[in-house]
Amino acid sequence: MSSNGLKIKCDLCGGATTVKHDQCYHYKACGLDNIYLKNIDTRVCDNCGVITPILPRIALLHATIARAVALQPYPLSGADIRFLRKQLGLSAKQWAVLLRINHKTLSQWENGSEPIGSQSDALIRLLYFRVLEEKEDRHISEPLAERIAASSLDSTQPSAVLINVDNPSVYWYQSA
Repeated sequence: MSSNGLKIKCDLCGGATTVKHDQCYHYKACGLDNIYLKNIDTRVCDNCGVITPILPRIALLHATIARAVALQPYPLSGADIRFLRKQLGLSAKQWAVLLRINHKTLSQWENGSEPIGSQSDALIRLLYFRVLEEKEDRHISEPLAERIAASSLDSTQPSAVLINVDNPSVYWYQSA
């Protein structure tokens, strides 16, 4: 039942659903394979078992994912770069111009067919935050440069990013 007493049906089979509280949900729909949402409510179909997250404050959630990606302690992947670009609302061509690269190079990075060098990795992270500042017309006062400079040197092992849905600005990394 929803909060207003209506039964919510499964999007896949039309069966009845039950809300489960305080779950951990692997959030692949954002386009990244390592995002997990903690303390999230989900709808589970009583018939086919499909699990659907109930996503409150999705804009804040995606902003937190982008921040966690841009500050992660390991190199960016192509999917990470694509997520950051889309979070900024930029086309591939616009992002390539800002990065001063050919749009084909960006495409190769985003689809994983070409590696991203450490200098480009740092530039992408710094440029993400700078463009974000301009789009939101605000200054990010946190010192990011040193954190970004060290981030891709710490580890090459991707870890999971866990986000507390009760407070979507809270996230942490967990080794895979």
